[in-house]
Formats: sequence, structure tokens, C-alpha cells
Amino acid sequence: METWNYQNPVKIIFGCGSRKLLKDTVKNLKILIVSSKRGRQFIEKDPFLLPISKNSKWIDSITSNPSLDNIQKELDKSDYKDIEIIIAFGGGSSIDAAKAIAAGISIHSKKDKLYDLIKNPNDFFKRPTLPIIAIPTTSGTGAEVTPFATIWDKKNKKKLSLQHNKIYPQIAIVDPELTYDLPYRITISSGLDALNQALESIWNKNKSPISSVAASKAIKKALKALPFLNKNLKNIEARKLISEASLLSGISISQTRTAICHSISYPLTAKYGIEHGIACAFTMYAVSKKVNAFKKNIFSDVLKETDLGTSESFINQIKEIVTMFKVRENVEMKLANKDEIYTLINEMITPGRSDNFILPINQDLIKDILEESLR
Repeated sequence: METWNYQNPVKIIFGCGSRKLLKDTVKNLKILIVSSKRGRQFIEKDPFLLPISKNSKWIDSITSNPSLDNIQKELDKSDYKDIEIIIAFGGGSSIDAAKAIAAGISIHSKKDKLYDLIKNPNDFFKRPTLPIIAIPTTSGTGAEVTPFATIWDKKNKKKLSLQHNKIYPQIAIVDPELTYDLPYRITISSGLDALNQALESIWNKNKSPISSVAASKAIKKALKALPFLNKNLKNIEARKLISEASLLSGISISQTRTAICHSISYPLTAKYGIEHGIACAFTMYAVSKKVNAFKKNIFSDVLKETDLGTSESFINQIKEIVTMFKVRENVEMKLANKDEIYTLINEMITPGRSDNFILPINQDLIKDILEESLR
């Protein structure tokens, strides 16, 4: 019998209108809200969230792919000693930034910086961090239920990962209504990220029965939602489906972490500015073919959930999704020529991500995956 474990301490509240519950949850607490400028504007217009914002401190400078320098500036410029709870409102970038900020506030000495904490988290997490309530406004990263935060070192064009159980949010409020007005590009990129994360949990050394079930359900919902959203962004049922798919994919990667597609994606985002979801989805068809050839029953749980019948049918559906959203074309658009992507192969082998993949990792494997993805 295989051994496995499961831990996810996040209280999850899912459903349309669930943000109404926030007011009573944070009553009488001193709050720091972490968001983008757009997120702040939404909160200050929303009748359920506006009352919470009035006496709160704000960090509303978060942008896509939050940078190490910008977060450090926010930590340095204000005193947060009175803060009792952090509300992370926005996409994965805002939630990741909030996790880093919660961790940064816990640093005892001013001479220590966020970079030091990211590199050696166990040296700094000597006491509890501030609790976080995560409220996602996109459907993609699942960051509201994971102990990971991605921060970008933009000077050196590198992705940094903060990982520790103390940065799990305390509560995740997942309200699909917050995603209804997302534009096409963000909707699709984040939706592809949710699908890819779930797939990454399937072809993962750390897979467990629980992560596999969560991932399979996420895949089913994402495969159904994405084609509908491609045709009509106002499809409310599709919005609900992709919101739940994102949450379930987050639950699955909270146990397994991501794998090869994410590992390959990081230099594509860091060096070429390719959106995270597009960069991850770029290789998922090629990887699907590789793992199916290696292990014929790899998608058995997914097939039970989706009723697609065969692995080949499932892989063809992945191909249809990648083709529908012109993923290859979006990547190629950012490259001066196709061949330059092969110069990044060494950087695409990322410790902590690529080594979660069920196949042995080497340069030839990465090259094969890239070649298939560029066809």
C-alpha cells in the first residue's frame, strides 16, 4: 500500500455572494488590505466590501507578477505593528504579495530583508505570521489555498518562490461574482492556468488519492467552462465552473506543487513577458502525450470523472483547448525566432518544480517537449 499525507488548514467559503460574510469575520480587527489599484476601486464601490475598507490600512500598489523591490519598498515605508489581519483581494499576484507581506512583517530585525526570508524561510518563521483572508478575483492560480508565493526578481529576470506552511491563508472566500467582469485575456490566461495546475498534479510524484480527485474534478470543470467562455464572457454558469475549477486546482497543487509545465514557463514569463497561464499551457499537450506513453493509466482518475472514454480522447481535448486559444501563436509572437527558445533549456529545469514530474528530467526531454509544442 502506498503512503501519502494530506494537510490544508484553509477554511474555504465558496459561492456567489459569499463575500458578504467578510464584514462579520473581521469585525473590530485592525486590517491591512493588499490589492491592485483596480482592486481598491472595486472594494470602494462594492456595498458589501466598502464598510470594511473605511478604517483599514492599504497597500494598493500590487501589479501583475509582483516584484521583490516593490514589496520591499512597501514593507520599509510604513509601520504595521498594529495590524491584526491581512485581506488579500485580487488575482494570484495580490494574494502572493499579501503572503510575502505577512511574512515580511514578521521579520524581527529591520536589517533583514524579504530576499533573505525567501532564501531561508525557516530562519525567520519563529513566530506566527499575520492571518490572511484571501479573496480571489480571478479564476486561475488557486493561491487562496496554497502555502506558496511567487515573487519576481525583475532586475535579474528570475522567479523566486516563498514556501512555508505559515503563509497558508486562514480563510479563503471564493465568490464567483467577483470574476463576472474580467476581460477576455485575463479570463482565458487564468483559466488555462487552472487547467494546467490540475494536470500538473496528475503527472506528479507527490500525487495522492485526495489530490488526484481534486485535480480530476478541476479538469472536468475547466474543460467544460473554457469553450463557453471563449464564446461568451457573460456565461454565468461557465464563470462559476472555472471559479470552482481554480479552487480545486489550488487544493491539488497545495499537496503536490506544480511540475514540468510550470518549470518550463518561468523563463518564458521572466524574459519575454508571456502571461503565466499562456506560458504554462504552452507545453501541456506535449507533456500529456509524453506521460501517456510512459504510463498508460496515468489519466485513469480523470477519465472516470470526465467520461471521455480513452486517454487519447482526453489528450485530443487538451489539444483542442490549446489550439482554440492559439497558445503556440501567442508564445511565438513574443520570440524573435523559434530557435531562441532552446537557449533557455537549462533555465527551464527548476528545482522544486521540474523534479516533481514523474519522468526523469534532462535537456533532451525539455527539447522534445518544446519541439512538439512549437509544431
